[in-house]
Amino acid sequence: MPDRLTELVADCNCLAIIGTEKNAGKTTVLNHLLATDRRPGQAITSIGYDGENVDQVTGTDKPVIYVGRGTLVATANDLIGQCDFTRELVRFTNLYTPLGEVVILRALSDGYAQIAGPSTTGQMAILTRMLQQEKAGRIIIDGAAARKSTAAVTTADGCILATGASYSPDPEKVVEHTTHIAALLTLPAAKNLPDVIKQAYQKVENQVANDMGARQAADCMLVDGNENIIITGNSLEDSTAELIATHSSKPLCVYFTGAITARLVQKLLERSRELRDLKLIAADGTRFLLSATQLSELKRRGVQLLVIKPVNLLAVTVNPWSPEGFYLDSNSLCARLKTVLSVEVFDIMADKATSKVL
Repeated sequence: MPDRLTELVADCNCLAIIGTEKNAGKTTVLNHLLATDRRPGQAITSIGYDGENVDQVTGTDKPVIYVGRGTLVATANDLIGQCDFTRELVRFTNLYTPLGEVVILRALSDGYAQIAGPSTTGQMAILTRMLQQEKAGRIIIDGAAARKSTAAVTTADGCILATGASYSPDPEKVVEHTTHIAALLTLPAAKNLPDVIKQAYQKVENQVANDMGARQAADCMLVDGNENIIITGNSLEDSTAELIATHSSKPLCVYFTGAITARLVQKLLERSRELRDLKLIAADGTRFLLSATQLSELKRRGVQLLVIKPVNLLAVTVNPWSPEGFYLDSNSLCARLKTVLSVEVFDIMADKATSKVL
Protein backbone atom coordinates (compact mmCIF):
# COMPACT_ATOMS: atom_id res chain seq x y z
CA MET A 1 0.00 0.00 0.00
CA PRO A 2 1.56 3.36 -1.02
CA ASP A 3 2.41 5.72 1.81
CA ARG A 4 0.02 8.66 1.70
CA LEU A 5 2.41 11.28 3.12
CA THR A 6 5.10 10.24 0.65
CA GLU A 7 2.58 10.57 -2.17
CA LEU A 8 1.60 14.08 -1.08
CA VAL A 9 5.16 15.40 -1.28
CA ALA A 10 6.35 13.32 -4.24
CA ASP A 11 6.30 16.21 -6.72
CA CYS A 12 8.25 18.67 -4.55
CA ASN A 13 11.67 19.61 -5.87
CA CYS A 14 12.53 21.19 -2.51
CA LEU A 15 10.63 20.24 0.64
CA ALA A 16 10.87 21.97 4.04
CA ILE A 17 9.96 20.21 7.27
CA ILE A 18 9.32 22.75 10.03
CA GLY A 19 8.01 22.44 13.57
CA THR A 20 5.60 24.38 15.73
CA GLU A 21 8.30 24.07 18.42
CA LYS A 22 11.32 21.89 19.26
CA ASN A 23 10.83 18.13 19.59
CA ALA A 24 7.77 18.17 17.34
CA GLY A 25 9.04 15.20 15.33
CA LYS A 26 10.69 16.83 12.30
CA THR A 27 13.57 14.35 12.17
CA THR A 28 11.16 11.42 12.42
CA VAL A 29 9.32 12.80 9.40
CA LEU A 30 12.61 13.24 7.53
CA ASN A 31 13.65 9.65 8.24
CA HIS A 32 10.23 8.40 7.14
CA LEU A 33 10.44 10.19 3.81
CA LEU A 34 14.01 9.01 3.20
CA ALA A 35 12.97 5.41 3.91
CA THR A 36 9.79 5.42 1.81
CA ASP A 37 11.15 7.29 -1.20
CA ARG A 38 14.62 6.10 -2.21
CA ARG A 39 14.85 8.14 -5.39
CA PRO A 40 18.43 8.54 -6.68
CA GLY A 41 20.40 11.61 -5.72
CA GLN A 42 18.07 12.79 -2.97
CA ALA A 43 19.66 15.60 -0.92
CA ILE A 44 19.29 16.66 2.72
CA THR A 45 20.43 19.58 4.81
CA SER A 46 19.16 21.56 7.79
CA ILE A 47 18.66 25.05 9.15
CA GLY A 48 21.60 25.37 11.51
CA TYR A 49 22.46 22.35 13.66
CA ASP A 50 19.48 20.12 14.23
CA GLY A 51 20.92 16.64 13.90
CA GLU A 52 22.45 16.14 17.34
CA ASN A 53 21.95 12.83 19.20
CA VAL A 54 20.98 14.68 22.38
CA ASP A 55 18.77 17.75 22.25
CA GLN A 56 20.81 20.75 23.39
CA VAL A 57 17.83 22.24 25.26
CA THR A 58 16.08 19.29 26.92
CA GLY A 59 18.97 16.83 27.19
CA THR A 60 16.79 14.04 25.77
CA ASP A 61 17.75 11.57 23.03
CA LYS A 62 16.84 12.63 19.50
CA PRO A 63 16.27 10.46 16.43
CA VAL A 64 19.32 10.01 14.23
CA ILE A 65 19.10 10.53 10.48
CA TYR A 66 19.58 7.47 8.29
CA VAL A 67 20.49 8.04 4.65
CA GLY A 68 20.64 5.64 1.75
CA ARG A 69 23.40 5.13 -0.77
CA GLY A 70 23.51 7.95 -3.31
CA THR A 71 22.04 10.58 -0.97
CA LEU A 72 23.65 14.02 -1.12
CA VAL A 73 24.33 15.32 2.39
CA ALA A 74 25.09 19.01 2.95
CA THR A 75 26.63 19.35 6.39
CA ALA A 76 29.27 21.26 8.34
CA ASN A 77 32.88 20.17 8.10
CA ASP A 78 33.21 19.48 11.84
CA LEU A 79 30.43 16.87 11.64
CA ILE A 80 31.86 14.77 8.83
CA GLY A 81 33.58 12.48 11.32
CA GLN A 82 30.22 11.76 12.96
CA CYS A 83 28.71 10.52 9.68
CA ASP A 84 29.24 6.76 9.53
CA PHE A 85 28.41 6.17 5.87
CA THR A 86 31.13 5.71 3.27
CA ARG A 87 31.32 8.99 1.40
CA GLU A 88 32.93 11.11 -1.22
CA LEU A 89 33.39 14.86 -1.15
CA VAL A 90 31.35 16.46 -3.91
CA ARG A 91 32.18 20.13 -3.35
CA PHE A 92 33.00 22.89 -0.91
CA THR A 93 30.38 25.64 -0.65
CA ASN A 94 32.18 28.61 0.91
CA LEU A 95 29.20 28.87 3.29
CA TYR A 96 30.19 28.87 6.96
CA THR A 97 28.52 27.85 10.21
CA PRO A 98 29.86 27.73 13.80
CA LEU A 99 30.76 24.11 13.00
CA GLY A 100 32.82 25.02 9.97
CA GLU A 101 32.23 25.25 6.25
CA VAL A 102 29.22 23.49 4.78
CA VAL A 103 30.35 20.76 2.39
CA ILE A 104 28.35 18.51 0.09
CA LEU A 105 28.97 14.78 0.46
CA ARG A 106 27.63 11.82 -1.50
CA ALA A 107 26.84 8.68 0.49
CA LEU A 108 28.46 5.62 -1.08
CA SER A 109 26.75 3.33 1.44
CA ASP A 110 23.77 3.46 3.79
CA GLY A 111 24.48 4.99 7.19
CA TYR A 112 23.80 7.61 9.84
CA ALA A 113 24.26 11.33 9.22
CA GLN A 114 24.71 14.44 11.32
CA ILE A 115 23.60 17.52 9.41
CA ALA A 116 24.17 21.23 9.91
CA GLY A 117 23.47 23.84 7.27
CA PRO A 118 23.23 27.59 6.90
CA SER A 119 20.75 29.54 9.00
CA THR A 120 20.14 32.52 6.69
CA THR A 121 17.73 32.66 3.78
CA GLY A 122 20.39 33.88 1.39
CA GLN A 123 22.87 31.12 2.18
CA MET A 124 20.16 28.44 2.05
CA ALA A 125 19.16 29.68 -1.40
CA ILE A 126 22.78 29.44 -2.55
CA LEU A 127 23.14 25.94 -1.08
CA THR A 128 19.98 24.64 -2.74
CA ARG A 129 21.22 25.97 -6.10
CA MET A 130 24.48 24.09 -5.58
CA LEU A 131 22.60 20.88 -4.77
CA GLN A 132 20.49 21.33 -7.90
CA GLN A 133 23.69 21.75 -9.92
CA GLU A 134 24.78 18.38 -8.52
CA LYS A 135 21.58 16.85 -9.97
CA ALA A 136 19.78 16.40 -6.65
CA GLY A 137 16.61 14.39 -7.26
CA ARG A 138 14.89 16.27 -4.46
CA ILE A 139 16.12 18.48 -1.63
CA ILE A 140 14.70 18.07 1.88
CA ILE A 141 15.45 20.79 4.43
CA ASP A 142 15.15 19.83 8.10
CA GLY A 143 13.82 23.16 9.25
CA ALA A 144 13.26 24.94 12.52
CA ALA A 145 10.46 26.13 14.77
CA ALA A 146 7.90 28.00 12.67
CA ARG A 147 8.94 31.51 13.69
CA LYS A 148 12.53 30.75 12.67
CA SER A 149 11.70 28.83 9.52
CA THR A 150 11.91 31.62 6.96
CA ALA A 151 15.10 30.24 5.40
CA ALA A 152 13.41 26.88 4.86
CA VAL A 153 10.01 27.87 3.51
CA THR A 154 11.32 30.71 1.34
CA THR A 155 13.51 28.23 -0.52
CA ALA A 156 11.07 25.30 -0.68
CA ASP A 157 8.13 24.66 -2.98
CA GLY A 158 6.37 22.50 -0.38
CA CYS A 159 6.20 22.34 3.40
CA ILE A 160 5.28 19.87 6.15
CA LEU A 161 4.41 21.24 9.60
CA ALA A 162 5.26 18.99 12.57
CA THR A 163 3.42 19.48 15.86
CA GLY A 164 2.79 17.58 19.06
CA ALA A 165 2.86 17.12 22.79
CA SER A 166 6.12 19.02 23.28
CA TYR A 167 4.07 22.23 23.16
CA SER A 168 1.64 21.40 25.98
CA PRO A 169 0.13 18.49 27.95
CA ASP A 170 -3.27 19.97 27.08
CA PRO A 171 -4.33 18.63 23.66
CA GLU A 172 -6.66 21.56 23.04
CA LYS A 173 -3.76 23.99 23.47
CA VAL A 174 -1.76 21.93 20.96
CA VAL A 175 -4.67 22.16 18.51
CA GLU A 176 -5.05 25.91 19.02
CA HIS A 177 -1.34 26.58 18.60
CA THR A 178 -1.03 24.37 15.53
CA THR A 179 -4.10 25.96 13.95
CA HIS A 180 -2.61 29.42 14.55
CA ILE A 181 0.76 28.53 12.99
CA ALA A 182 -0.97 26.90 10.02
CA ALA A 183 -3.17 29.98 9.57
CA LEU A 184 -0.12 32.25 9.40
CA LEU A 185 1.70 29.92 7.01
CA THR A 186 -1.27 29.82 4.65
CA LEU A 187 -2.13 33.51 4.50
CA PRO A 188 -3.47 34.39 1.02
CA ALA A 189 -1.48 35.93 -1.78
CA ALA A 190 -1.80 39.67 -2.39
CA LYS A 191 -3.44 40.42 -5.74
CA ASN A 192 -2.83 43.46 -7.94
CA LEU A 193 0.23 44.54 -5.99
CA PRO A 194 1.35 48.13 -6.56
CA ASP A 195 4.42 48.28 -8.79
CA VAL A 196 6.46 49.99 -6.07
CA ILE A 197 5.90 46.99 -3.77
CA LYS A 198 6.74 44.51 -6.54
CA GLN A 199 9.97 46.37 -7.20
CA ALA A 200 10.87 46.52 -3.50
CA TYR A 201 10.17 42.79 -3.11
CA GLN A 202 12.26 41.90 -6.15
CA LYS A 203 15.14 44.02 -4.87
CA VAL A 204 15.12 42.11 -1.58
CA GLU A 205 14.88 38.79 -3.42
CA ASN A 206 17.90 39.67 -5.52
CA GLN A 207 19.83 40.63 -2.39
CA VAL A 208 18.86 37.35 -0.73
CA ALA A 209 19.83 35.32 -3.79
CA ASN A 210 23.31 36.84 -3.58
CA ASP A 211 23.42 36.65 0.24
CA MET A 212 23.48 40.44 0.54
CA GLY A 213 20.39 40.81 2.72
CA ALA A 214 21.79 43.23 5.28
CA ARG A 215 19.14 44.85 7.47
CA GLN A 216 18.17 48.33 6.34
CA ALA A 217 17.05 51.25 8.51
CA ALA A 218 13.76 51.49 6.55
CA ASP A 219 12.16 48.07 6.26
CA CYS A 220 8.52 48.98 5.67
CA MET A 221 6.78 51.06 3.06
CA LEU A 222 3.39 52.82 3.24
CA VAL A 223 1.64 52.99 -0.14
CA ASP A 224 -1.62 54.86 -0.73
CA GLY A 225 -4.58 53.98 -2.95
CA ASN A 226 -2.94 55.71 -5.92
CA GLU A 227 0.12 53.45 -5.56
CA ASN A 228 2.32 56.28 -4.32
CA ILE A 229 4.81 55.82 -1.49
CA ILE A 230 3.64 57.98 1.42
CA ILE A 231 6.61 57.30 3.68
CA THR A 232 9.02 54.56 4.72
CA GLY A 233 9.73 53.45 8.27
CA ASN A 234 11.40 50.96 10.57
CA SER A 235 9.22 48.15 11.89
CA LEU A 236 11.10 48.12 15.22
CA GLU A 237 10.27 51.73 16.01
CA ASP A 238 7.01 52.52 17.84
CA SER A 239 6.57 55.58 15.63
CA THR A 240 5.91 53.29 12.67
CA ALA A 241 2.68 52.01 14.23
CA GLU A 242 1.69 55.65 14.72
CA LEU A 243 2.37 56.36 11.04
CA ILE A 244 0.26 53.41 9.92
CA ALA A 245 -2.61 54.36 12.21
CA THR A 246 -2.51 57.97 11.02
CA HIS A 247 -2.89 56.99 7.36
CA SER A 248 -5.22 53.99 7.79
CA SER A 249 -8.46 55.97 7.40
CA LYS A 250 -7.95 55.70 3.62
CA PRO A 251 -6.91 52.65 1.55
CA LEU A 252 -3.38 51.79 2.63
CA CYS A 253 -0.92 49.01 1.84
CA VAL A 254 2.03 48.52 4.18
CA TYR A 255 4.77 46.28 2.84
CA PHE A 256 7.38 44.85 5.22
CA THR A 257 10.67 43.56 3.86
CA GLY A 258 11.29 41.76 7.15
CA ALA A 259 9.02 40.74 10.01
CA ILE A 260 5.71 42.13 11.20
CA THR A 261 6.19 41.96 14.94
CA ALA A 262 3.74 41.44 17.76
CA ARG A 263 4.90 44.70 19.35
CA LEU A 264 4.14 46.75 16.24
CA VAL A 265 0.71 45.15 15.83
CA GLN A 266 -0.13 45.71 19.49
CA LYS A 267 0.79 49.39 19.21
CA LEU A 268 -1.33 49.65 16.08
CA LEU A 269 -4.34 48.00 17.75
CA GLU A 270 -4.03 50.36 20.71
CA ARG A 271 -3.80 53.41 18.46
CA SER A 272 -6.65 52.82 16.03
CA ARG A 273 -9.98 50.96 16.11
CA GLU A 274 -10.99 51.42 12.46
CA LEU A 275 -8.61 49.53 10.17
CA ARG A 276 -10.85 48.21 7.40
CA ASP A 277 -8.89 49.87 4.61
CA LEU A 278 -5.55 48.50 5.78
CA LYS A 279 -3.49 45.76 4.12
CA LEU A 280 -0.37 44.39 5.83
CA ILE A 281 1.87 42.61 3.32
CA ALA A 282 4.98 40.49 3.85
CA ALA A 283 7.05 38.09 1.78
CA ASP A 284 5.49 34.98 3.33
CA GLY A 285 3.56 33.78 6.36
CA THR A 286 6.62 33.16 8.54
CA ARG A 287 7.17 36.93 8.70
CA PHE A 288 3.98 37.50 10.74
CA LEU A 289 5.14 37.11 14.36
CA LEU A 290 1.71 37.50 15.88
CA SER A 291 -0.19 35.87 18.71
CA ALA A 292 -3.46 34.10 18.03
CA THR A 293 -5.30 36.88 19.86
CA GLN A 294 -3.69 39.57 17.71
CA LEU A 295 -4.44 37.66 14.51
CA SER A 296 -8.07 37.31 15.51
CA GLU A 297 -8.38 40.99 16.46
CA LEU A 298 -6.80 42.20 13.22
CA LYS A 299 -9.24 40.13 11.22
CA ARG A 300 -12.16 41.32 13.36
CA ARG A 301 -11.25 44.91 12.58
CA GLY A 302 -11.10 44.16 8.86
CA VAL A 303 -7.33 44.23 8.32
CA GLN A 304 -6.16 42.10 5.39
CA LEU A 305 -2.99 40.09 6.05
CA LEU A 306 -1.41 39.15 2.73
CA VAL A 307 1.78 37.58 1.39
CA ILE A 308 3.69 37.79 -1.85
CA LYS A 309 4.81 34.16 -1.84
CA PRO A 310 2.28 31.81 -0.22
CA VAL A 311 3.62 28.78 1.65
CA ASN A 312 2.52 25.50 0.08
CA LEU A 313 1.55 23.64 3.26
CA LEU A 314 1.02 20.02 2.25
CA ALA A 315 0.45 18.20 5.54
CA VAL A 316 0.67 18.31 9.32
CA THR A 317 2.34 15.53 11.30
CA VAL A 318 1.77 14.74 14.96
CA ASN A 319 4.20 13.57 17.63
CA PRO A 320 2.10 12.61 20.69
CA TRP A 321 5.17 12.09 22.91
CA SER A 322 6.72 14.88 24.96
CA PRO A 323 10.40 14.92 26.07
CA GLU A 324 9.01 15.69 29.54
CA GLY A 325 7.58 12.18 29.68
CA PHE A 326 3.87 12.50 28.99
CA TYR A 327 1.82 11.19 26.08
CA LEU A 328 -1.28 12.51 24.34
CA ASP A 329 -3.86 10.24 22.75
CA SER A 330 -2.78 10.22 19.11
CA ASN A 331 -6.09 9.22 17.58
CA SER A 332 -7.98 11.91 19.46
CA LEU A 333 -5.40 14.60 18.68
CA CYS A 334 -5.27 13.75 14.98
CA ALA A 335 -9.06 13.63 14.75
CA ARG A 336 -9.36 17.04 16.41
CA LEU A 337 -6.75 18.59 14.12
CA LYS A 338 -8.48 17.20 11.04
CA THR A 339 -11.64 19.11 11.99
CA VAL A 340 -9.87 22.50 12.00
CA LEU A 341 -7.16 22.17 9.33
CA SER A 342 -7.52 22.15 5.57
CA VAL A 343 -4.62 19.71 5.03
CA GLU A 344 -4.17 16.05 5.86
CA VAL A 345 -2.87 15.03 9.31
CA PHE A 346 -0.56 12.09 10.08
CA ASP A 347 0.96 10.35 13.06
CA ILE A 348 3.67 8.48 11.21
CA MET A 349 4.63 6.13 14.05
CA ALA A 350 1.02 5.20 14.75
CA ASP A 351 0.41 4.66 11.03
CA LYS A 352 3.43 2.34 10.86
CA ALA A 353 2.18 0.36 13.83
CA THR A 354 -1.25 0.02 12.25
CA SER A 355 0.29 -1.14 8.98
CA LYS A 356 2.23 -3.90 10.78
CA VAL A 357 -0.93 -5.12 12.49
CA LEU A 358 -2.83 -5.18 9.20
